[in-house]
Amino acid sequence: MIKGIKTFFSKLFKNWAEKLEKPKTGETILKKKVAVPGWLLIIVVLSSVLVALISEFGVEKHFILASLIFSAFWSYVAVSFLKFEEKISDSKLLLTAIVIIFSVLMTQFAKSQDWPKYIIFTPIAVSILNFLISRKLAKLCAVLLSLIAAFLYLGDFEVFFITLAGGLGAAAFPRRIIKRTDIFLNGLSIFIFIFASALILKLFGMHQGNFILDAVQVPLLVAASTAVLVMGMLPLFESIFNITSDIRLLELGDFNQPMLKKLMTEAPGTYHHSLMVAALAEAAAAEIGCNSLLTRIGAYYHDIGKINKPQYFIENQLGDNAHENLKPEMSALVIVSHTKEGLLLANEYGIDDCIKDFIIQHHGTTIVQYFFRKAAEAGGNHDETVYMYPGPLPQTRETAIVMLADSVEAACRALEEPNFEKIRNNVNKIINNYFSDGQLNECPITLEDIQKIGGVLTKTLLSIHHIRLEYPEAESPGPKDAVFEVQASPADSNSDSVAEKTREKGRGKNRK
Repeated sequence: MIKGIKTFFSKLFKNWAEKLEKPKTGETILKKKVAVPGWLLIIVVLSSVLVALISEFGVEKHFILASLIFSAFWSYVAVSFLKFEEKISDSKLLLTAIVIIFSVLMTQFAKSQDWPKYIIFTPIAVSILNFLISRKLAKLCAVLLSLIAAFLYLGDFEVFFITLAGGLGAAAFPRRIIKRTDIFLNGLSIFIFIFASALILKLFGMHQGNFILDAVQVPLLVAASTAVLVMGMLPLFESIFNITSDIRLLELGDFNQPMLKKLMTEAPGTYHHSLMVAALAEAAAAEIGCNSLLTRIGAYYHDIGKINKPQYFIENQLGDNAHENLKPEMSALVIVSHTKEGLLLANEYGIDDCIKDFIIQHHGTTIVQYFFRKAAEAGGNHDETVYMYPGPLPQTRETAIVMLADSVEAACRALEEPNFEKIRNNVNKIINNYFSDGQLNECPITLEDIQKIGGVLTKTLLSIHHIRLEYPEAESPGPKDAVFEVQASPADSNSDSVAEKTREKGRGKNRK
């Protein structure tokens, strides 16, 4: 009997145990991913709703049965929606459960203490979910929490309407938080929505009581306390649940970050290349409506793995080519390893997981074509796997955009006398190569998105490679503008292959 019980619980917690990993060296417990089974979260949230309802209605059998049916129905609606939420992680699920439980229990406590019914806690929960997870999830929780509040207040429609208005106000504005004042704008939005809902109830004759207290004073208190609590809890939740907000992304984008400063000083060519890629990728991301801020910051860090061996990458070479004395397969090994080394550096410097995705996915499983062809011509090892990046393929539209921007920037830098037609043909060729090679198969990008991305990349590259006028030396009192010519064939879509070809042709031209 005891053995059977042990076996049962062993199987029950097997999947959970497999997800739990020991923290890596130098990784604090706050940065550890939280792995909690979904069924356990459902039980905990359902229990909190049951406790709140039973505390209000009593422990009679029919009340307990009604509370159980309502909680089950409520949980079913919540779970059904979460299935449509794209790739929500365990840590985000746990955060969602915690804020829901907080809102439900605090609402029941406020009711039991006879606080004014305009003191609501839904805006706090909705604001946190909106800023750290998604707007869709936040709005759903606003509706579900309003429904629970109405039941706790014995079906009071006024409570339902005010709570729903406060929750929707928390998810309405601002759309993204990029500075601290935006949190107070969020509080202002909450106040406006609650005031407007109270005014509607007053005009319909459904509000009974002190209008100034209910529509102005209490909503001001709710809005201000929401802003203060959200400002204090956001950094804490980011650390505990390993979630990256827009404010955290702006911190990562600060060029005083140790990792970016190291990139700038030890691999200045790669640093400049990353800035160009970031400009291209951000414009493309904004065009198709995905997270342009995440795309830009990811582009800053996507090539940090080149720091360990900067001399092997064309943009950092000032003299001889370091690959001249290496076999093609060894050169390819050095080139390909920069994604893995970048991931190690990101772990060392505490870079967030969403940025690590750009580091390991921006080449997908492409082949370093230059060295692969060179080995084939020399009769050496021409096994494709030796020259192939380990992947994985881009999993999001943002990482796919950086992959495309990385290649087109390197290829168009190699163009001789770039113009609109050359740049457009180059961009279209590279995008088509990635598409036909299946590199975009695992990200939710559409053909319409690809077409828009190609147009934006072409337009932005044309602005970067604008034609410079040559001023006569006799009329120019200052030094003549430096115009650097780079001659290379853009046939290869892989950025590192293009860079190596550029160096090879450049040396040939110098010898002439």
